Amino acid sequence: MPWRSTGIALGAFPPGSLREVHLDGTPVLVVRVAEKVHAVDGICPHAGGILADGTLEGDRLTCPEHAASYDVRDGRVLADPDGIEPPQGAVPPLARFRTRIAEEMIEVDVPGP
Repeated sequence: MPWRSTGIALGAFPPGSLREVHLDGTPVLVVRVAEKVHAVDGICPHAGGILADGTLEGDRLTCPEHAASYDVRDGRVLADPDGIEPPQGAVPPLARFRTRIAEEMIEVDVPGP
């Protein structure tokens, strides 16, 4: 997979930030939790919600469409729709993408065309 620049400077992306970018046609949500930068699907695989419109509390991302929540560090489902914990349903995890910092810019390793 090729590394792609997100156009996001690490210094301008404080902890607790999230931003959707489109890389090679793939919507990717870039999230900063403490000093770590993570990248996951930008679209909820269950209801199609735009995850950049969701809420981030620590490493927990909640979908704005149906309230399922995910761990942005590894993409796993933390709660089913309507906040049911532990997850009982068929909500798939988020795809994850590797990240790195190159010349103070955030890059993501996304599938090529």
